[in-house]
Amino acid sequence: MLFDRLTEMAIYATIVEQQSFTAAARHLGISKSAVSKALLKLEQELNLRLLQRTTRSMTVTIEGRAFYQYCREMMNQATAAEQHLGSLRDTPAGIIRITAPVTFGSIQIAPLMPAILARYPELRIELVLDDKRVDLVAQEIDIAIRCGRLESSSLIAKRLQDLPLVVVASPDFLRRYGTPKHPSELAKLPCLAHSSHATDKLWHFVDQQQAVTVQVNGPMHANNNLALKHGLLASLGIGYLPRYQVQNELADGRLCELLPEFLAPATPVHAVYRHRQHLSAAMRATLDYLVARL
Repeated sequence: MLFDRLTEMAIYATIVEQQSFTAAARHLGISKSAVSKALLKLEQELNLRLLQRTTRSMTVTIEGRAFYQYCREMMNQATAAEQHLGSLRDTPAGIIRITAPVTFGSIQIAPLMPAILARYPELRIELVLDDKRVDLVAQEIDIAIRCGRLESSSLIAKRLQDLPLVVVASPDFLRRYGTPKHPSELAKLPCLAHSSHATDKLWHFVDQQQAVTVQVNGPMHANNNLALKHGLLASLGIGYLPRYQVQNELADGRLCELLPEFLAPATPVHAVYRHRQHLSAAMRATLDYLVARL
């Protein structure tokens, strides 16, 4: 087997370097007989004599000297690989692939990247924005940012924040249609839904601890809330979306908040990843940074 062959090559290189079977056995922490058996098996597999042995001396054959160079290079590569992995374990370095929904990733995640990259110069971030649920294994994703209720899975989830929802409309829209006092009134007003799917036209509220669901309709649908915001600012209808997406417009008065006392619970946001143990320094640093900033 390949593993056995590599072990035999490492033992042979140690014999050459230590210049005796006894010293090689002591260096490797194995018995002298195990060293002898490994060399004998290696010579049989190669059909070559690597060492000339007598009771008093040991010399390396021409073939043995050439083969030793390959064995030493193999051990050097193994040592380099171990050192490289050790550096990845101890120092944030290498590539971390993060996926997030398009709007949340653009507004909340992308602005955080310059600071973490400045803090860890050897780190590289690949940000994959997609509103679909990405398969972490198939697409080689390290961290997925997911908004909403998580499905049951073997993945590890770390809660980052909650996204409060808000119902908004422009001042001009409210002058024309009036300000609704109860969620049920939305069924008769133009509303801008996230998409044309029936489930996206069901807006959820709470009235005196009782769930209230309102089916809405309106002149514009879009699969991205940033696109819907143009319709809201143009007074086409009422919107129902996470507060962070319209916080600037609420602050400067271009949009007004409606029905705050009836809003449903905030939407949870999690960082999801595959393994809890043996995380690289890059993974630990990125996760800790996202938790701290979000």
